[in-house]
Amino acid sequence: MKRKTSYCLFVFVCFFALAVILFLLPACAHTSTSSSDVVYGTEQSMLENLQIVVDGGQPKTIRTIHYSYANNRFISLRDLACALDGTARQFNITVSDGVTSITTETPYAAVGGENTPFGEDAVYRTGKLARNPITLDCREIRFYGFLGPNSAGSEDCFLNLIDIAMMLDLFFELSDGNLYLDTSMCYESELQESFYFDTHSAIVGDADTGEIFASWEPDLSVPIASTTKLMTYFVIMDCISEGKISLDDIVTITKEAQTMSRSDDGEIAMTEGTEIPLSELLYGMLIPSSNECALSLAIHAAGSEEAFVQMMYQKARELGLSDKVRFFNCHGLPAYIDSAFTTKVQNRMTANDMFLIVRNLLSTYPEITEITSQKSVHLENLGVTVGNTNPLLYNEPEVVGLKTGTTDMARNCLVALMRTEDLSGKIHNLVAIQFGAEDETVRITLSEQLIRYARQVLLSK
Repeated sequence: MKRKTSYCLFVFVCFFALAVILFLLPACAHTSTSSSDVVYGTEQSMLENLQIVVDGGQPKTIRTIHYSYANNRFISLRDLACALDGTARQFNITVSDGVTSITTETPYAAVGGENTPFGEDAVYRTGKLARNPITLDCREIRFYGFLGPNSAGSEDCFLNLIDIAMMLDLFFELSDGNLYLDTSMCYESELQESFYFDTHSAIVGDADTGEIFASWEPDLSVPIASTTKLMTYFVIMDCISEGKISLDDIVTITKEAQTMSRSDDGEIAMTEGTEIPLSELLYGMLIPSSNECALSLAIHAAGSEEAFVQMMYQKARELGLSDKVRFFNCHGLPAYIDSAFTTKVQNRMTANDMFLIVRNLLSTYPEITEITSQKSVHLENLGVTVGNTNPLLYNEPEVVGLKTGTTDMARNCLVALMRTEDLSGKIHNLVAIQFGAEDETVRITLSEQLIRYARQVLLSK
C-alpha cells in the first residue's frame, strides 16, 4: 500500500510539473532573448529621454542609454542624424548586417521612429557593448557601442557622447537637462582633473621640443605592460647600429620562444628551430604585440633574456631615466620571483620616463613609425597576417604609432604618436602616454582626448 501511494504521488508531481512547463512555455518564448542581448529598463534609471536643441531651434527628443553608471551616456545616432538634418553638420547613417556606415555632409534618409521617446515603462534590448564595425566616410573607425532597434524596428547604433563629439567634430553642452549643439563650433578637448580619474597616470607633449602640455601623476611608478617593447626595440636597434647584429640576420627560434607562443600569452605560433628574419620579428613585436617575437629578439641580441634585461637597464641609465624604472623581462608580461613564497612583479616606470624614452627613440630611430603606422602586415615566414593593436590609427589619420599594453595589473595602456603640422607648416611629433585605463573603451576615449588636446595646443601657438 505504501509503495502504491508513493507511486501515485510521483505520477501526480510529474503531471503537475509538465502542466507548469506547458503553461509558461508561450510566455518564455515571447520574452526570451539571445545570450548576447542586454535589457535596459526605466526602472533601473538606465534609459533617458534627453531634449536636444540644435542652433537654438526647437528641442527634439534624443534617446540615451546610461551604460553601467549614471551619466555614462550612449546616444542614438539615428536621433542625432535626424536632429541635424538640414544643417551644415548633417550626416546619414545606415546599419546593415551589424555594420554602421556614417556619411558626413549628406542628408539623413529617415527610416521612421527617430526622435521618439522611450515609453514610461520601456524595456529596450541591445547587443552587448562591443566594438561593432563602423565606417566614417568609407574609413574604418574604432569605438565601442550598442546595436539595437528603434521604435520603428530599424537597426540603430548608440555611441558614447564624447566619442560622437570627437568622431563628428561636434560641440555639445549639457545644461538644465537639455543637450545643446552649436553647429558653428567644433569639438575641443578639455582636460579637467576628473578626466584622469579612470587612469593611473598620463602625460602629453611635444617630443621634438620636450614641452609638456598636460600631465597627471607623471612621476608615479606604475606597471607598463607591453609598452615595454618600445625599450626592447630601442636596445635591438642600438645593437644593429653598433654592428653586433643585423636587420638581415636570420633568427633561430628557441625552445623558450616556442613555449611562450603556445601559452595563454602567445600571439604567433612558433616552432623551435624555425628560422625567421630579424626584420620580420620586429614587425611581429610592434604590430600585434607578439611576446614570443620580443623574446626571440632579446635572446638573439644578448644570448639570454636575463642578459638582455641588463642591457635595458644600461639603456635606461644612458637616457637618464629615474630610479623608479624596473625591468623583469623584454615584453612586459607578469613575472614571478623565484622563491618559496613567490610574488608577481611587472615592468614599471613613470609617464615622464616613457616620454623621455619616446623623445630619444624618435630622434635616434624615427623609422620605427614605418612599422607602427601600418594597420596590418603579412608576416611571410611566420605564415600569418596580423593587425595593429593601436585603435587611434583608425580614429585619427595623423596618428602613426606607437604601442599598446594590457595586463590585469597594468590595465590598459597606450603610447600614441601623432605627426602633424603647426601653423607655419613645421612637422611636430606629439606624444600622448596613458597608463592604467580601466578598460579598452576608456583607453580609446582618454588617449584620443589627450592627443587631440596636444594638437589644439600646437595650433594655438
